[in-house]
Amino acid sequence: MTPHFACHTRQTVVASVCLLLCLLIPLALAADLVDLHIVEADGVYSINVIMQMQVPAQYVHRVLTDYAHIYRLDPAITDSEILPSVDDGVVRVRTRIEDCISLFCKKIEMVEDVRDLDQGDLKATTVSSLSSFKSGYTEWKILGMGERTRVIYQAQMEPDFFIPPLIGVYFVKQKLQQRLLASMERIECIARHQAGLEQNLETEPVLVAAKPTDDHDPGAALLAAKAPTMIARAPAAGRTVRDNMDCARPCSTNVTSCQP
Repeated sequence: MTPHFACHTRQTVVASVCLLLCLLIPLALAADLVDLHIVEADGVYSINVIMQMQVPAQYVHRVLTDYAHIYRLDPAITDSEILPSVDDGVVRVRTRIEDCISLFCKKIEMVEDVRDLDQGDLKATTVSSLSSFKSGYTEWKILGMGERTRVIYQAQMEPDFFIPPLIGVYFVKQKLQQRLLASMERIECIARHQAGLEQNLETEPVLVAAKPTDDHDPGAALLAAKAPTMIARAPAAGRTVRDNMDCARPCSTNVTSCQP
């Protein structure tokens, strides 16, 4: 074996090992998907997701009930706020969503009444008169398993807006699946930060302008000394993206809003 060939072989092996590690490490850190099922019937979407998260249940519950920061759980949410409650034991939460499927983009508003049930489970009922949905509900079952948590998510929603036939049910289901998986990983990421299970590494400083022309226009709202590596829509001007990106990167950020 010639020195050149041996050197080339070692480089190939090292490159292969590095690639394998890059592929395996994110899978080891991410929440484990046990089941995901989305069906549609007569315009109503039913969703069932089971995830196993590598974090104790109390931290998952804390993240899900941090209603003031609920926008950080879904990359499509541009804003969230707590509205006056209509009943004791109920938290009314409004979220605004902007999302696209191909060239079809839609702004969606969702108002839900959330109840914290026995044993830490949660149930949210859609307020149809204030939402872009005719009906809907969401249930979270949070089952503690020592240092791990099994999360069972069940939901049903009936959109009250037109979906072009060209988009179709298949692409809507694909988009829902992408958003659900992204949200589950964010939930686990933030929970692990709060539990002290993740390292805090510095991110590049990116600031939100004090008075942008549009609070939700990333182009107008972001200023940076360096080229930003990601863009986050901020719910209010004058805050740092670090306050709002909220574990959008996989568990390797120093994010103050990931803390309780």
